[in-house]
Amino acid sequence: MTMIDLSMRNEFEKWVETGQPPLAEEPHLGLAALMTTAAFVDPVAQVPIFDAIAAATAASNDGATRAAQIAAALPWVVGGKPRVAMPRALWDDYWAIVSKAPSPTAGELDLTIAVVALGQHYDQRMIDCCEAALLEFDGVHDLIAQPEVRLTTADLESHAAGSLATDLLSMLNANGYDIEVIDADTVVLPGDYPAQNRTNRRILQLHDIWHLVGGYGFTPAGEVAISGFQMAQFGQNYSTRFLATVATTAAIHAPMLFDMLLTVMFDGWRHGRATRELIAVPWHQRIADPISRIRDELGIRPIDSDAVRMMEAFTPAA
Repeated sequence: MTMIDLSMRNEFEKWVETGQPPLAEEPHLGLAALMTTAAFVDPVAQVPIFDAIAAATAASNDGATRAAQIAAALPWVVGGKPRVAMPRALWDDYWAIVSKAPSPTAGELDLTIAVVALGQHYDQRMIDCCEAALLEFDGVHDLIAQPEVRLTTADLESHAAGSLATDLLSMLNANGYDIEVIDADTVVLPGDYPAQNRTNRRILQLHDIWHLVGGYGFTPAGEVAISGFQMAQFGQNYSTRFLATVATTAAIHAPMLFDMLLTVMFDGWRHGRATRELIAVPWHQRIADPISRIRDELGIRPIDSDAVRMMEAFTPAA
């Protein structure tokens, strides 16, 4: 499949908005639709949805078997839910992203910005749901209770070789990155949304730190896998919508690669679920330590994924 026509789009939208995709009949688009439900319709259900997909895809490559296992974990996938309509503008921008075939020359930052921009179409119900989804995580409550500390480039300078600070600064300089790829003050929601406002700003500081500490490469595969990790760590809606968008794009344009890409996503998800919650760790107090010590003291094992290595072999870092 290289295109998705209007009638298929309408079907996909119905699957997403009712939480009832035909997983056995459409094993790729059905899973992508279920992930899209988690992203844009029912964020509070994202953990059971992703846990169910992770377990089913690890157990079998057969679409019908996967469908039965997911239905056993999520009975509403068969029975359906009352339809919740996503804003039309959100759907239009979503389709604008996934209608483009993946390109090795496409900029990662361009995709990031496009996926972030989907949030501008969220209605009040979705904003409230995203807040509730974050508050399912103990680490988010711990973060909210802490004073906010933001690292600067100057904080990373003049540390010993082999420290997290030096490794991070070297990576940032080598790639022309900034410690915050997006201005943290632009991701603040008006109103009383402490979970979203703190975690949105926080992850801009921690994303590259988690890359290094978690063993995620600065590659397309690494970005996909770490999105699963971040989502599992604290329920970040950006990661959920990024994974849903990537999954739908792959189902449409690259179905032969869908299972490998799904494994990359869910290897990151399982890694995040198996690792202690890190969002509230005082990372500014850890930057002078070597990564090996941080891993030992926090009980972090770097990701070990054959699927990530395989994907990186086909799509090496630029």
